[in-house]
Amino acid sequence: MPIRKIVAAEGQYYHVYNRGALRTTLFFSPTMYHLFLQLMEVYAEQCHVSIIAICLMPNHFHFVIRVEPEGRVDLFMHLLCGVYSKRINWYLKRTGTIFEGRYHIKHVTTESYFKCLCRYVHRNPVKAGLTAHPADWDYSDARECLGGRSYIKTDHSFIASVFGGVAAYEAYLLDDLHSTKIEDADLARDLAEMKLV
Repeated sequence: MPIRKIVAAEGQYYHVYNRGALRTTLFFSPTMYHLFLQLMEVYAEQCHVSIIAICLMPNHFHFVIRVEPEGRVDLFMHLLCGVYSKRINWYLKRTGTIFEGRYHIKHVTTESYFKCLCRYVHRNPVKAGLTAHPADWDYSDARECLGGRSYIKTDHSFIASVFGGVAAYEAYLLDDLHSTKIEDADLARDLAEMKLV
């Protein structure tokens, strides 16, 4: 599949999302989650994309990214999804697509949108009933954002600059934890367009 040319502005933030074809499982084992995360780190660095927040769910994933100078989101996603697909198909001894078409990307336009998006991404495992606390999910960077140790490398400097520190972000993240309400209208609209709510 040719690279989807996306013009993503340097220094800007984006929500990137994709899911399994027919909403089927993308990550069948811890090994597959780890493979995806390793590929993500390699290609994010090569393509000058900073991962700000991440959550891998069994049948989909979310990234909050920042585009660095000379950043290529389109190439990053092409390499990440293409190589992951080839390796998984080889591992499962099958052929064909594993993703539901091309990825979705939405520009993060305001600080309110950014804050609500980070909370939405980190709360995903709780919303799905996989964990009781966002930091308990092994395939998210929520644990590291809240001051714990994680093997997922992300740029979580936003915790200090946007929220004022770990305690403030944790309070924001856990406030009304099981609520499904999205406070930012633009984010709510974008999630609905991507059929996520």
